[in-house]
Amino acid sequence: MSKSITKSVKPAHWMSRMLSPNSVAIVGVSDKPDSFGQRVLELLQGNNFHGDVYLVNPGYQSINSRLCYPNLSALPKSPDLVVMVTGNKTMEMLVLDSVEANAGGIVIFANNYLEGDIEPFLLDRLKQITREARIPVCGGNGMGFYNYASRTLVSFDFPPKRAAGHITLIAHSGSVMTYLTNTDPRLMYNLAISPGQEINGTVADYMLYALDQPSTRAIAVFIETVRDPKKFIEALHNARKKQIPVIIVKVGATAKSARMAVSHSGAVAGNDSAFQAVCDHYGAIRVRDMDELAATAMVMSMEKRPGAGKLSSLLDSGGLREQMIDLSESCGVDFTELTVGSKEKLENILEHGLIAENPVDAMGAVNIDVTPVYRRCLEILNDDPGTSILSLEFEFRDQFSQYPGLLEVAKQSAASLSKPLIVICSAVYTANSQDSLDLGEHGIPVINGVSLALTAIGKAFWYRDRPIYPSTSGAEYFGYEGAQVKYWQSVLSSASALDEIDSLILLRDFGLPCVDIEVVEDVGDVSIAADKLGFPLVLKSAQRGLLHKSDVDGVRLNLKTHVQLEECYQEMAGRLGPRAVIAPMISHGVELGFGMVCDDQFGPIVMVCAGGIYIELLDDRRFIPAPCSVEEALFNIESLAIFTILQGARGRAPCRVDLAAKALSDFSRAASSLGDSVCEIDLNPVVVTSDTCVIVDALIVSADKV
Repeated sequence: MSKSITKSVKPAHWMSRMLSPNSVAIVGVSDKPDSFGQRVLELLQGNNFHGDVYLVNPGYQSINSRLCYPNLSALPKSPDLVVMVTGNKTMEMLVLDSVEANAGGIVIFANNYLEGDIEPFLLDRLKQITREARIPVCGGNGMGFYNYASRTLVSFDFPPKRAAGHITLIAHSGSVMTYLTNTDPRLMYNLAISPGQEINGTVADYMLYALDQPSTRAIAVFIETVRDPKKFIEALHNARKKQIPVIIVKVGATAKSARMAVSHSGAVAGNDSAFQAVCDHYGAIRVRDMDELAATAMVMSMEKRPGAGKLSSLLDSGGLREQMIDLSESCGVDFTELTVGSKEKLENILEHGLIAENPVDAMGAVNIDVTPVYRRCLEILNDDPGTSILSLEFEFRDQFSQYPGLLEVAKQSAASLSKPLIVICSAVYTANSQDSLDLGEHGIPVINGVSLALTAIGKAFWYRDRPIYPSTSGAEYFGYEGAQVKYWQSVLSSASALDEIDSLILLRDFGLPCVDIEVVEDVGDVSIAADKLGFPLVLKSAQRGLLHKSDVDGVRLNLKTHVQLEECYQEMAGRLGPRAVIAPMISHGVELGFGMVCDDQFGPIVMVCAGGIYIELLDDRRFIPAPCSVEEALFNIESLAIFTILQGARGRAPCRVDLAAKALSDFSRAASSLGDSVCEIDLNPVVVTSDTCVIVDALIVSADKV
């Protein structure tokens, strides 16, 4: 007797009933023309929603010949989605009714603020009700959502009809959602969502839902804040694992941290640094504005993705060819260096006087049909082994093109060639939405504006080339004894900041390479320390409470004799106090800075940057979620501008960057192990030489300082 085999079925996402419903109840609908309820109904019907629509309002028995129910409990079945088109006063009662009716989700447009309300306020009460019931809520104070894949559009707005595409748009701002869905039809979405107040359902929840949809190829996010950091990281991790790019505009990026930074690390780490570090670690693409968001999403949602290689471009103008070359470097785009064979093939078909170089201007005399030339040029560029992606630039406007045949060339080429093809119009204000829609339906993004197009291509290259490193978490990764960590957490809890001496002792206890030091209190100690350490030496004030010694002229370098050392000590002691540190002078090295800040949302973030006096002056730094592996540390060090100097300059021996990467990784593990007992850490300078890496100075600020 054979056993029956039961196939496991993946459970539906908890938002499925809301975002892809089979039934919708509109609560508060009336017979008033152009009211919110009527607009929601018209939008559903106008886009051929396939399911049942129930009207709910106790004031009507019917509306426009449709049966109207007095309440949700009177419906013939539990609605998958309840759309509230009511005001704030009845919202709490109606949400409770939705819970009682076993609704699958709720859309709320109202802002959920009541005049004279008392704590807990209405918005907080709605959050508690729906989260305890585990009912997702889209809103409030949002625009609803458009599920183009299931033809379920739920809003009081009327976007133009468009074919379903492969971009999921999630925008905190309802205006951003409507801007990007109401304007150019070349932007094709499978989903567009306005989370609003995120009563029960964060941006991360919608990202995870979109990642489960087979129609999703790219996720475009306009975000104001991350309300669920842990789940947001989970979504980014899953997106990268599935090779679905996430493109993000994060507003509020320039605001500095509200707390007063004590260390250099805190001073240079604004509240966007942690977010950038998380995006970089998981390969999420940061863009500046809605235009870059839309253009990059179009490129990243193509069926074909750029493989190894660079851009090969075909244009209709020599001047625009030169402009593209001028702009490419700042956008992170390199052009394919064509093979000799490719150049010879181009020379055989290009009109006399045109140059067989990439980018290629193939536009000859205006009275000649250039269609076959362009088709063949695209084939040659596609077949060149250095080509990763193709772009075709030519002028066309709605109802006019000097060469309408090139539109057909684009469509045929996109279908037949192996590399992805993008069409570019050099002028951003070109009115070509009709032809662009046609090309878009053939899988060809059309981007107006050469800078915008190059930026989107550059982002595609960044995503392709960005290495992804495994997360390094768990107690086994840290490798530190519990008693060791607890001891230093106790020390930190009793002091607002550790001075250089205690900071270096802590770091050495965690296995980091620190310079040898001697603490002195009088001139007699100075002589003994010098004999022990050997010249040349560094003298630094160690007076308690003095955090930035260089700011008060509290550092003397390269002291070579007892007399010189003692004179400097006596002068410094007279100004700043007798306590000082003496250490060996480490010369012929390159100075880096390591730092750490503990972000309120994402936890410890480590920094590597140009060190010494340049730590706050040069914009040469990278941030990494802690802890990080040696490989990720090395990648970030190599991405610094100062890496060129670390490699060896003007005949100097290359520095031990591998040791610097090991030290940075170990530092990140130590910072993570100390947890929330640390607020900021500043290691500056970290001197890297041809044979070693040494931490020379340190400042650790406890969480109690904040």
